[in-house]
Amino acid sequence: MYQDIWIKGRLTNKGLRDCANRYKHIKSYLKKLDQPFTVLDIGANAGYFSYRIAEDFNAKVTMIEANDFIHDIMEKNNNKNVTLIQRLMNANDLKQLANNQHYDVVLALSIVHHFQEYREAIDTIFKLGRIIFIEPPAIEETSNKLRGHRTKGIHQMLQLKSPQILTYTKLEETIQRPLRPLMVFDRP
Repeated sequence: MYQDIWIKGRLTNKGLRDCANRYKHIKSYLKKLDQPFTVLDIGANAGYFSYRIAEDFNAKVTMIEANDFIHDIMEKNNNKNVTLIQRLMNANDLKQLANNQHYDVVLALSIVHHFQEYREAIDTIFKLGRIIFIEPPAIEETSNKLRGHRTKGIHQMLQLKSPQILTYTKLEETIQRPLRPLMVFDRP
């Protein structure tokens, strides 16, 4: 698994990514928000962050994820605060969502480089919420598998929006470099 599996308040399977460290920084930041709040988790994968936030903050969370295994995880968690939009979305789909929805918090962790039209996707992510967490690829990531050809443009675009970097995260537990920045953008 790419991401840790979280079921009803506990870790059941360890994934390749360091989810606990990333969540520690996100949780610390979210503690300053009035509760309850709403969250959009774009590219939720196994829903680790969605379920942790829903449990810790009684937040209403909407996950966007296309994979089929998410249904099993949703059934096991049985958390009424977490809903799913199951589809692979492009920038235009995000724009349509932004026309109808607004969230207090948006998570876009290790996902923006998957959008072919990443500039439109990033602009739309900023329309979807007030507090935005983005984890782009590390600037050193250049393989086609990771869509590294987009990495430089993504970083340039995000730097113009004045991010606060919460931490740097390993791509996989066993790999020391490159480190991905976990950025937060808090807009009034």
